[in-house]
Amino acid sequence: MSYKVSYKRHLAKTISYRIISTAVGFLAMWWATDSIKWGMAFGVAELIYKPIQYYLHERIWYKFIKFGLVEDKKKEKKETNVKPPVRTKNTSEKKVLNYSSNR
Repeated sequence: MSYKVSYKRHLAKTISYRIISTAVGFLAMWWATDSIKWGMAFGVAELIYKPIQYYLHERIWYKFIKFGLVEDKKKEKKETNVKPPVRTKNTSEKKVLNYSSNR
């Protein structure tokens, strides 16, 4: 099964990951220092910096790292006989990422 994945998916994954990770970082720092102020300071700093780092990491993996990707030979054969779509000047088109899934 083939999916089209928008940039919104990467953004949603980033946000959900950050909520969990920031909570864990806050609790660990609070426990380690026994200071809620240090825990909050760490959580806020991490909340600002790490979404940017995660999003860039995700995009680099998508664009440049091919590890773990398996080509779908059946799909390739079908696509060779298909004419490319005609481009229109519609500027409202969104860019999407293509993933294949074996689900």
